[in-house]
Amino acid sequence: RRHLIDKVREDNGLTDEHVLFSDAAMVEVIRHYTREAGVRSLERELAAIARKVAREVVKQGDDWKRIRITPRLVKKYLGVHRFRYGKTESEDLVGVTTGLAYTEVGGELLQTEVSVSAGQGKLQVTGRLGEVMQESAGAAMSYIRSRAKQLGLKRDFYTKVDVHVHVPEGGTPKDGPSAGITLATTIASALTRVPVRANVAMTGEITLRGRVLPIGGLKEKLIAAQRGGVDTAIIPKENEKDLKDLPAVIKKSLRIILVEHMDEVLAEALAVSDPESFLQSGIHELDDIYEVPRGPVGTTGDVPHPAGVN
Repeated sequence: RRHLIDKVREDNGLTDEHVLFSDAAMVEVIRHYTREAGVRSLERELAAIARKVAREVVKQGDDWKRIRITPRLVKKYLGVHRFRYGKTESEDLVGVTTGLAYTEVGGELLQTEVSVSAGQGKLQVTGRLGEVMQESAGAAMSYIRSRAKQLGLKRDFYTKVDVHVHVPEGGTPKDGPSAGITLATTIASALTRVPVRANVAMTGEITLRGRVLPIGGLKEKLIAAQRGGVDTAIIPKENEKDLKDLPAVIKKSLRIILVEHMDEVLAEALAVSDPESFLQSGIHELDDIYEVPRGPVGTTGDVPHPAGVN
């Protein structure tokens, strides 16, 4: 606002009597037409708008009236959006969790999906994930197996199902030691058929015992969470010291939950009203992998949901 706008106007023979840029227009250019750590592409895109405005000024001459660039005019001058940024889901979904990732151009929301099908215990991981994230998926699955009783699963449930973990946007390579709790939450949701809260995003690594380990890039990740419409962020307790570097506006708009164990993550992330009761008894839907069988919903063979399940 203080430097680039004046520069591109001057370079194209314009002044503030010819054109003004709204803050919303600047955000539109930054989010949908650039993806960078610096401002070179931003300057090029603003200059492209200024050149087109300058051509219109020349055509209209003395009839020109000052124009204010809005998001709608940005799209007119620059065309369709070139980039998208992560947004949270609009509703609670089973087997879908919002993770927080750090990339070379800043923080990003990363949706993680899990589907469960009849099988023989195969764990498949797709989405162009690096070796570290694949190991995190294995650790997450081991944690779920260790908590099978608390989740209402049979001890040998994993021998009867295949679990497919997928992180969309396979064209983008992904790796890093911060997706463990996201993967574990998504697997737990898919197996128990309990939705994950759409307004929650998370980051943290997990051990086989369910301990949550600290991560890097916290500031960038929480900025991405606020930008994407998230209002609750789950982070490792050991990262509490990093919150001092967070902008005040981010702290004000986010409910930040500090956790030390994966059980705390499930209690906050899964859409249950009584998490403690849920972790003791689970939700029972499929006869072959759940401790308590239940009939089709709406029949007399139903086993009621345990207390705490919405």
